[in-house]
Amino acid sequence: MNTRNNILAILLIGVVIILTPFYYRLISPPQPQQKAPVPAAASEPDTDSLVIHREEPERAPDTALLEDQPSPKQVGAPVELQNEISIQIETELYYLTLSNRSGGSFIHYSLKNYLSSYGDDGAYQDDLPVSLIQPDDTACKPCLAYYDIDDEDYNYFNAPFDSQYFDGQSFRIAPGDSLTLEFNYTGKTGVVLNKKITLFGDSYKTRHQYSLQNAETVYRKNIELSWIGGLLPTEKIEVADSRNSAGIIYQSGQMDDIKLSKDKEIGRKKFEGNTDWIAIKNKYFIVAMLPDKSGVYGTLSAHNIEFGKRKLTPIYNGSIGYSGAETNVSSTIYLGPQDYKLLQKTGVDLEDAMNWGIKVIRPISKYIILTSLTFLHKPFNLFTVNYGVVLILFAFLVRFITGPLTKKSYRSTKKMQAIQPKIKAVQAKYKSDPQRMNREVMALYKKHGVNPVGGCLPMLIQMPLLFALFVVFRNTIEFRGAEFIFWITDLSQPDIIYHLPFSIPIYGSGVAILPLFMGITMFFQQRLSMATMEKSQKPMMYMMTGFFFLLFNQFPSGLNLYYAVYNILNIIQQRSIRAD
Repeated sequence: MNTRNNILAILLIGVVIILTPFYYRLISPPQPQQKAPVPAAASEPDTDSLVIHREEPERAPDTALLEDQPSPKQVGAPVELQNEISIQIETELYYLTLSNRSGGSFIHYSLKNYLSSYGDDGAYQDDLPVSLIQPDDTACKPCLAYYDIDDEDYNYFNAPFDSQYFDGQSFRIAPGDSLTLEFNYTGKTGVVLNKKITLFGDSYKTRHQYSLQNAETVYRKNIELSWIGGLLPTEKIEVADSRNSAGIIYQSGQMDDIKLSKDKEIGRKKFEGNTDWIAIKNKYFIVAMLPDKSGVYGTLSAHNIEFGKRKLTPIYNGSIGYSGAETNVSSTIYLGPQDYKLLQKTGVDLEDAMNWGIKVIRPISKYIILTSLTFLHKPFNLFTVNYGVVLILFAFLVRFITGPLTKKSYRSTKKMQAIQPKIKAVQAKYKSDPQRMNREVMALYKKHGVNPVGGCLPMLIQMPLLFALFVVFRNTIEFRGAEFIFWITDLSQPDIIYHLPFSIPIYGSGVAILPLFMGITMFFQQRLSMATMEKSQKPMMYMMTGFFFLLFNQFPSGLNLYYAVYNILNIIQQRSIRAD
């Protein structure tokens, strides 16, 4: 009976673990990009708070009115362009290239503080700054658009806007300062659109303000603030991006999302109701439109694109809709890392867009696990601790907190094992009278001070903590690119030292060291636990160790490091209990 139950338990554990990625995919989941352009001002250190190139502008011929450009009926359709210019912006956080199309659309955006990205040849490079903007022809990152209710079609304001700037002009914004650029557009219908964009020297947020005149001539059309083209993939492992990418909408305290499955496309999906914000994210980075005034509806859509050698690259689009009578639309746009503290500062619950796991463990993930890890990384803001060391310290901290529960569990299990012969004797004696047998067994438990659930209850109490640890270690950006020692150069990735020419089910195609170390520690830990265990149960425990070794081979090295250290501490505690 015990052997059958153990086999069933292992199978159930395996099913749960294998199906976990599909669960998260259910509830949470082009052309090669160009290398980050370095603005000219970046190579010339300057103590001024705002540095502007002093050359005389060589402006394109001035046009009093910009004619309407053909708008794509389908996102990505070619547009005939005139008078397009690009402007280079540098801050302490990013390099940005703006086009005058759409009145300041982002056409390149690379982050200074985050490395590892795809190069212009489609190859992944560890020393390349993360780039987030997908090159395309829509120039709608962001833009204002009309949506025709009757024709169910878009007309984007993605023509080049008029401005006082010249092609290639560069600005450098120092921390604490800001820069406002202004663009203007006048169409053949008489519609006038003024766009102001404000950028800050020490923030991933930008301000976008649109003002419309003579828009009342447009009939049966709603105004939408749109972001078309999503985000570029940023992670070396393809599924890390595709599985964790999503389009998210937040309406009146409720969050909804769409996630693209393989070889599928999601058409324009409209969400009626007050729309507080819309976000598009991949595993570690996010773009969010945070309007000053909630929209009356929001939309999301998605499609797959070809990108390098990747098989699946989902691209999400989003918009916030207003009635056609709206003449002023203002929004903050956050484009940067999914850093909990930075998202929290937006004041609109944008941090909820991060993957914190199922509802029950989200508070533990956010307020206990992540808070503890970030504190250990920089205690009292005095000095910085290597994140590998942080994980080791955290294993000691968790062991200290859960130690009493674990000790109680071990001792309860030990007592249970000690009275097993007596329990079996009672079961054999009263096997024809189940009620009497249960009473005698309970009396036996009481006599020897044994709690029948004492061995598993402490472990059940720890399960939410373990699940929260798993979620945070796999998703927090703090571990992305974080080095430890020797070959462990990225705690968010498996510590692979050799790639096999084939893939093994569950294990994968990469040979990593830390999962092997973790498996060895698990083996010795279970060996101590099996000292009083029946022989029939031991093979099942060894099978479980082998299964976890295979499974954890594709997990982040930080997670394997933590569990290996935790297992060592567990072994030490078990040996001390046995010595009592």
